[in-house]
Amino acid sequence: MFGELCVKCKGRLWCGLPKCPILESAKNTIPKLKIYSDSLFGPSPPSVFVGRFGYPNVYAGPLISENDKIFRSTSELYGKSLSEILTSTSSLVRASKRVNVRRVDKLVEKSQEIAMSAKSVDTEIWIEKFYGGASIDDFFHPTGPRVEPRKIDIVDNPSIPKRVDMVVEERLKAEIAIRELYKLGYNVDYLQRIMASGVLGKDKKLVPTRWSITAVDDILFKGLIREVKRFDTIDKVEYYSENFMGNEFHIFLIPGTWEYEMLESWLKGAIYSPEQDIVAEDYEPYEGRRDYADNITGAYYAARLAIVENLKNRRRQAKALVYREITPEYKLPLGVWVIRESVRHALLKTPLYFENLESALKYAEEKAHIKNWYKGSKILYNLKHQKRLDDFIPHI
Repeated sequence: MFGELCVKCKGRLWCGLPKCPILESAKNTIPKLKIYSDSLFGPSPPSVFVGRFGYPNVYAGPLISENDKIFRSTSELYGKSLSEILTSTSSLVRASKRVNVRRVDKLVEKSQEIAMSAKSVDTEIWIEKFYGGASIDDFFHPTGPRVEPRKIDIVDNPSIPKRVDMVVEERLKAEIAIRELYKLGYNVDYLQRIMASGVLGKDKKLVPTRWSITAVDDILFKGLIREVKRFDTIDKVEYYSENFMGNEFHIFLIPGTWEYEMLESWLKGAIYSPEQDIVAEDYEPYEGRRDYADNITGAYYAARLAIVENLKNRRRQAKALVYREITPEYKLPLGVWVIRESVRHALLKTPLYFENLESALKYAEEKAHIKNWYKGSKILYNLKHQKRLDDFIPHI
């Protein structure tokens, strides 16, 4: 409808409309869930959702499955078909009401217990109002309809790990708590969930799910990159690729000190770009960036975390260039987990090695839909125009 603005906005209503017409149309592809009773009993994966509209007074509460088709982590959805993913996600009912992010009432307390649980939690809700229609978001996976609960009961005991309970009681800073739990093996979904639920930090408050997803990706990255910058660099250009849900990834790890850049091409016919091909880009130098990656948003941080995880495990440093093509097959946003898991899976493969970056780019260009997509790359510009200290040292 608005061309390039829609790609940059991604449903954030920059157009001034009350609802995003693109996302409203996409909802029609999600199976419609009907509830025929004034109560609902089922497991929470566990999961909670905290909205952002009206902040600091937002809609928040747990997600309850209408059936037993649940998943504990979005990593379990990777590799499945769209139909399988939507069957799992659209059965999740959002039991939420408007609350202040700093006020802990019974609904928030129960949501926090569910969020901290390591296993699914059987939950029963009594429904005050039913709001039909699925929910889709560019950051979080799709969910089923929202209900306003009159009462919520947790039927079984949440399985809260002792270490998590200790971190919450110690009131550690949220950044320290997130990194500590990550080192102990807690996955990104779990960390994003407990951050959203408002149990972390000294100044405890609910965090909109959309914000908590990017915050955790960013917090973990900043902890890992400090280690990565101490490692030696790779010695050859490495190229990786992956394709999932109409998202085609081309990933280049380049010898040299850390830099990161992500470019996206939204091909004509993909969601947000129905009428033309549109390219977006965000970049950060060795020192990092202070402003938000507004052009690519959450996908930028999700891919960046996946890359630095790989480098840290290898004890190597590199420049990272990620190119994502979004094809017309991608007609429904599924969340930034798609990007994080796709890049993780790509980097598990044996890479193709190239003696120089030009050869790698030429190889990837033959596989891409848009030619010369890299012409606006800041990393490539820097490699071509910036001198290194070695360039001034005479070779003996």
